Amino acid sequence: MIKAEVVMARCSKTKETYGVRVEQREKDWIRTWAFPIDERKAKHEGYDTNTISGSMTPTSDFPGCPYCKSMAVVICSCKKMSCGNTNEKTHTCPWCGNSGKLEVVESINVSGGGY
Repeated sequence: MIKAEVVMARCSKTKETYGVRVEQREKDWIRTWAFPIDERKAKHEGYDTNTISGSMTPTSDFPGCPYCKSMAVVICSCKKMSCGNTNEKTHTCPWCGNSGKLEVVESINVSGGGY
């Protein structure tokens, strides 16, 4: 049985919300799909309450952010996910507005929403 969840994210460039479908494979989470979604619909589906922990690598056909096509994932200290630009040294979270230095990590803990 495949365990799959949808975690909410925001585009760092457009601030638009999107869902990221992830599958659990052993102890890791794999990003399989990303799609635009309205925040109200996401909340209705319960996507805003999903929380995952572990790595989050993409499949070879993962499309990236549906708005800017970035493949990078950034997790803020607010535990929300967004796309990012790994060529930049700092990142501003489109959820909470905090800015900070980008760091590569092996494992994440991310929550879905909290609108």
